[in-house]
Amino acid sequence: MDYTRRKFLQVAAGTVIVGGGLAGVAQGGSDLPRPPGAITEADFLARCQRCMRCVDACQPAALSVAHLFDGVRNVGTPVLHIDKCIQCMDCMRACPSGALSKVSKKELRMGVAIIDEKTCVTYLKKRRCKTCADACRELKAITLKDRRYPVVDTKKCNGCGACLRRCPERDKGAITMDISKIKRFDPPVERFLVRQESRTEEVPATSLSEWFTKRIETLAQVYGIKK
Repeated sequence: MDYTRRKFLQVAAGTVIVGGGLAGVAQGGSDLPRPPGAITEADFLARCQRCMRCVDACQPAALSVAHLFDGVRNVGTPVLHIDKCIQCMDCMRACPSGALSKVSKKELRMGVAIIDEKTCVTYLKKRRCKTCADACRELKAITLKDRRYPVVDTKKCNGCGACLRRCPERDKGAITMDISKIKRFDPPVERFLVRQESRTEEVPATSLSEWFTKRIETLAQVYGIKK
């Protein structure tokens, strides 16, 4: 595997995992955008096992792994790239710890779309474009003022990102997402754990070297080093 120095540092930092206790004692770093269904940040950091099952389950590759430069407390936790998320809910179904609450899609609020009038071709009067409004037919959170200018209804927008992904001026930032509006959920009141000896399936034994090799390979794929 051909590593550059920067990529190697990213991968190495992503493997500095000290179980669930890391979040409870480590400080530093700011809150990061989390996957759909994420519970409140303090509880999320305490429950997240850094197992990367949510990352593995994310087919659109909308999740990456926080590294050391994101703050020690965040190392190994999933980070959401809102422009890629399609709210398929696979990440929350894969989460074994309760860090991602099993909520319905209707309960999600991943942010609020913002249309930049200085970049949008319609506001610049270069041409008529209603791609964002067409992309938002289900929620009808984007309407056309004077039958031309797109306007976002912040009460209806749930941050699904459909308008962002389809905008022809996406690279110029005509539509961005205010992720400060992401809704976080309360942790479950009760959790039931099943003792290993009570499970019906066979739990394969994994050596430390096997686990470490697998984790390096997965991180390499996440950071684009290995296809």
